[in-house]
Amino acid sequence: SVIIPSTDLHPIPLPTQCSEENCPDLECAICFSQFNNVFRCPKMLQCKHTFCLECLARMNVKSAEPNAIQCPLCRSFTPLPSLGLPKLATDSDVLSYLPAAMQRVYSIRFLRSKGKLEVKRSTDGQRRWPRQSLTSLRSINRSLDVGIPSGSAEGHGQSRGTVCSLTSHPVCRALLLTSVVMMMVLLTGVIIFLLTYHR
Repeated sequence: SVIIPSTDLHPIPLPTQCSEENCPDLECAICFSQFNNVFRCPKMLQCKHTFCLECLARMNVKSAEPNAIQCPLCRSFTPLPSLGLPKLATDSDVLSYLPAAMQRVYSIRFLRSKGKLEVKRSTDGQRRWPRQSLTSLRSINRSLDVGIPSGSAEGHGQSRGTVCSLTSHPVCRALLLTSVVMMMVLLTGVIIFLLTYHR
């Protein structure tokens, strides 16, 4: 579980000038969690629908198309930037309604092969981040597991046979070996029975 800054633990009060008609949705339409400036950063697809980075990462690791995201609302595809999922456009309208401490978005990297989102460590942190942001950075986890990529998405799942993929797991390998031994014992028993019966 991810520990997030205390400002994210309570519902965000809507600004007084914000009416329900013109105020953006401050919750992700997939997980219904409130947006923040870390792993739940509001990312906008080309179709203008906005979802949190965490949900988009979870979708991407399970997708057979690792270089694009399909919008869960309108089903249109958004090609991913060359530098990866975190470089999708951040929805500045949503960001502007978040508390002041969340106005600056953390730099995140997405390690798809490991199924992880990570906060980048900055060597010049004092220059890049104000003191308030550095304090909140210490109160969050620096990485988040979003799931293991599917075999087909990595390009090797379909090329391997079913038996091959089963034997890559120790439990399956043990069951397969036990089944072979049992079949051999049974076959030996049948042969001995037939030889004895014919006498």
